[in-house]
Amino acid sequence: MLRNLRKLFDSQAGIKFIDPDAAAQPAAVGAHGAHLITSSSLGQTLVVTVVDPELNSFKAAEVNHEIRRLMTSTPGVRHLVIDMGNIEFLDSAGLNTFVDLLSIMKQTGGKIAVAAATQQVEVLFKLTRLELVFMIRRTVIEAIDAIEKAG
Repeated sequence: MLRNLRKLFDSQAGIKFIDPDAAAQPAAVGAHGAHLITSSSLGQTLVVTVVDPELNSFKAAEVNHEIRRLMTSTPGVRHLVIDMGNIEFLDSAGLNTFVDLLSIMKQTGGKIAVAAATQQVEVLFKLTRLELVFMIRRTVIEAIDAIEKAG
């Protein structure tokens, strides 16, 4: 994780609408058949909801891979909002997933925001000082708004 953080800090130098009545589509299925994330897009923003309450070393790689796949396969998507409202446990591998995604977004000129983080997760972001590099908002709507205002 520290290596990815160092890379991130060292390297800092068409609208599509979705049907609001459409349900979010499951995107990643874990090893035991449970859905890990769901996703939907709104304009240039991909909104990913982490469904599983634990984002640990066993699940982080799958979530990272699936979000990367969604970013490349969804036309017109430039920004990413991660809805973390379901996450109750997050370890260093989970944090590393977000740092990795942040570095990818910076390379492509996109923005990333975290939405609806539980108090425990928000404290972890503050302890690791990641709140300085992630836009952290209370709701998904606030996160989308923050990304759009940031450019």
